[in-house]
Amino acid sequence: MSKIRAVIFDCYGTLVDIKTDEEKDEVFNYVSLYLQYYGGTIDAEKLKSTYELEKKKLLRDSDERYPEVDLEQVFEHILLKEGMYCPFLAESCCKLQRLISRERFQLFPDTLPVLREMRREGYPMALVSDAQRVFCWEEGRILGISQFFDHMIVSTDFGFKKPDLRLFAVVCDLLSVQPTEAVYIGDNNERDVKGPKDIGMPVLIVDRSPRGDHQGIEPDAYVNDLWEAWDWIRNTR
Repeated sequence: MSKIRAVIFDCYGTLVDIKTDEEKDEVFNYVSLYLQYYGGTIDAEKLKSTYELEKKKLLRDSDERYPEVDLEQVFEHILLKEGMYCPFLAESCCKLQRLISRERFQLFPDTLPVLREMRREGYPMALVSDAQRVFCWEEGRILGISQFFDHMIVSTDFGFKKPDLRLFAVVCDLLSVQPTEAVYIGDNNERDVKGPKDIGMPVLIVDRSPRGDHQGIEPDAYVNDLWEAWDWIRNTR
């Protein structure tokens, strides 16, 4: 195996401990009430149904094998149909929806210590995440992890998501490393293994509560936490 020269992380579930519920009634109730300040008359039920229809339409119109939907674009379409579009409103609707849907939002205890160790050792680091740019960057800043990453690759910037190998090719180009010289650390076998493996990048899966029921392509190793991932990387030197 090549010497590891760069470390690439998934975000949610790997570094960030998060739980959301986008389906709870409060989400669309409050967004509907918020829109009243801008002349909106759409009620919560219609807002939710239109939101789901717009998401399905964007997915249907995509030519990608693993299409990604930009929720800011979804709200833009809704607002245009309601005759009330203005530049910042779709963005603020996304952030309000996200805030209301969040039930848990914090770093795992090992996230900051391990990132500090890797930075101290001089490893370039990047993020590849299936996420919405409209709130992912800001959430990274809020939690204090954005500072560690030379690049943050977010699926909504491209219109496709993991396991599409192109996301990993892009980040390798940005870091000026070969895929074999980087390692991807994720938490989901289905999303986080195939893409990097397809371009020859080793993969570690952080399984914080091992169940022994993994399916699909196997990573190079399962680890219990980020400290074990860091030990694996150091052992390749």
